[in-house]
Amino acid sequence: MIMNKKKAILCILLGLAVAVLSPFVLRLLPVEKSTRHISLEAKKYGYSPSRIVVNQGDTILLKPTSLDVTHGFLLDGHPVEAIIKQQGIAYQKVTWEDDEGKLQTDWDKVPEIEIVAEKSGKFTFRCTQTCGNLHPFMTGELIVRPNTPYHFFLALSLWVVFSMFIWFRVNPGPRFVGSRRFNILTILPWVNRLLRLRSFQFLIILPNFILFYLFILSALRGSPVGNRNIAIIFVWILWWFALKAIIVPLGGRIWCMICPLPAPAEWLSRKALTAVKYVQKPFKGLHHRFIGLQKDWPRRMRNIWLQNILFLAMISTGMILITRPFATALLFLLILGISILLTLVYRRRVFCQFLCPVGGFLGTYSMASMTELRAIDPEVCKTHKDKSCLTGGPEGWACPWNQYLGDMDRNNYCGLCTECIKSCPKDNVGVFVRPFGSDRVIKGYDEFFNVIIMLVVAIVFSITMLGPWGFIKDAANVTESRQWVPYLIYLASIWTPALVIFPGLFALTAIGANRLSGNQASNRDMTLRLAYILIPVGIFFWIAFSLPQIMINYGYILSVLSDPLGLGWDIFGTANYPFSPFMPEWIPPIQGVLLVAGLYFGLSRGYQGLTDLVHDPLMRARAMILPALFALFTVNLLLKLYMG
Repeated sequence: MIMNKKKAILCILLGLAVAVLSPFVLRLLPVEKSTRHISLEAKKYGYSPSRIVVNQGDTILLKPTSLDVTHGFLLDGHPVEAIIKQQGIAYQKVTWEDDEGKLQTDWDKVPEIEIVAEKSGKFTFRCTQTCGNLHPFMTGELIVRPNTPYHFFLALSLWVVFSMFIWFRVNPGPRFVGSRRFNILTILPWVNRLLRLRSFQFLIILPNFILFYLFILSALRGSPVGNRNIAIIFVWILWWFALKAIIVPLGGRIWCMICPLPAPAEWLSRKALTAVKYVQKPFKGLHHRFIGLQKDWPRRMRNIWLQNILFLAMISTGMILITRPFATALLFLLILGISILLTLVYRRRVFCQFLCPVGGFLGTYSMASMTELRAIDPEVCKTHKDKSCLTGGPEGWACPWNQYLGDMDRNNYCGLCTECIKSCPKDNVGVFVRPFGSDRVIKGYDEFFNVIIMLVVAIVFSITMLGPWGFIKDAANVTESRQWVPYLIYLASIWTPALVIFPGLFALTAIGANRLSGNQASNRDMTLRLAYILIPVGIFFWIAFSLPQIMINYGYILSVLSDPLGLGWDIFGTANYPFSPFMPEWIPPIQGVLLVAGLYFGLSRGYQGLTDLVHDPLMRARAMILPALFALFTVNLLLKLYMG
């Protein structure tokens, strides 16, 4: 029996009212105010205690001291800033207006720092004095109860799940969201003309090529301190945020179009920067010859298992990569060298497609992207004998990614190089804008594990980099701490959940979902199809994780722009830009919105993806119960980390 739409909307609105009001009811409970005396110890790279929990209205008297070098103390959402030195010496920042209305600043030596906890929620306190490589991640937390913002988003996440199941009853047969799309090349003909230029990709790669290799120079010869080196700041803060928050959700694998790292190998293999070297008689199925042995990548290895392992290996040294300029330069040079060596043996972009550790998640997460490159009419491809997009033509190279447009229905392995647009004599290639989350079929366990790995790493990085626990940072920072046993435990905390615990739990969840649906599909098909839920969830996880890096550390971007090589320059007058986080008190609620949005998109797109597996609407809704609880659990895990 299908619920009446008006009743469903009424239930959803009543649920929203309960979700919104319930956290504020907790504020009515009586709270006893008190004065809290706390000794606060600072050392690289954390505070002790790392979390301070008080009641709203409490007065906190902090007696700070440093156990090693000079540290800072800046509390989000409060006008409290101090410098902490050894032997209990501290200086607190004081500001006032002089007789002329100008703001003046001074530092007073104080025995303790007084804070009145007037606002409820979680507030991060941060080190403001560069104290070492992990300085940007040196934080602590002040939790003021009742933590209304956290309770609000907790209730909101429960409401999203409740509302989705109500709506599933109202709309048992949702329309296919991927059907609404628009061809950019038709709407904007100048874009079509631009993409057909032979020099197009070279000209957009060239600035990136120059910039990235200047970054390598800076990483090798510039400041060894991560937050003072342009390579670290631009790659692991600005680029990483843009990639996760903007490029992939909107453009899919468009970064592969402009990535400068494999470009030298491709130019070398083609013996050309822009020109097409077409041969009339195909050689090994292609109308082009490349340098080297020109072998094809082994068929059994045409998956992303190696990318999964290499990504985990890269993440295992993540704390070193994002704080040590030399390590970042070494990674770039290693990628450059491997890509060149591979091009001497294999045809096409085999490194990008099968080995690049970043390429795995780009392919998987691009399934949710709002951009796709597809054949305008697949029937035209089927009747066209030459298959120029795959084998190459006089105007375009054979697809470097070995994709045939006639049957390509996902974004996973399309690098958006636009060669097919140039090579297709039928003008049958379009670049489409589509709804978020349109590709919803995961085809193998390699992709399934990639989804899980990305989810787990987002959680682990949130704990390590955004959390207040200094001992975890010490464990990950093995090159400085020299603590090998904690480091091995840290590695186990990444690899075991990513390869065993989370995949196992989700597989059991999918098996249970299949039984609830009446076993209308194989357990394998159900597991792979339901895993798509975690792609939108994971994308929003990564955006929520990356957001603080920009809002807190944007000042470092301005600083390194003026002094890119760490030579004492001040090109734009911002080399000494002060550390001044941008609206840091808004970070937790924005993260809450992102996590709840990811939950909504994951459940809605996951339900739509089951349509061809489970035809009965009621059984389909039942199949979603356990995966919805799994997604709710992971979302609330990060809600707890970010806000609780």
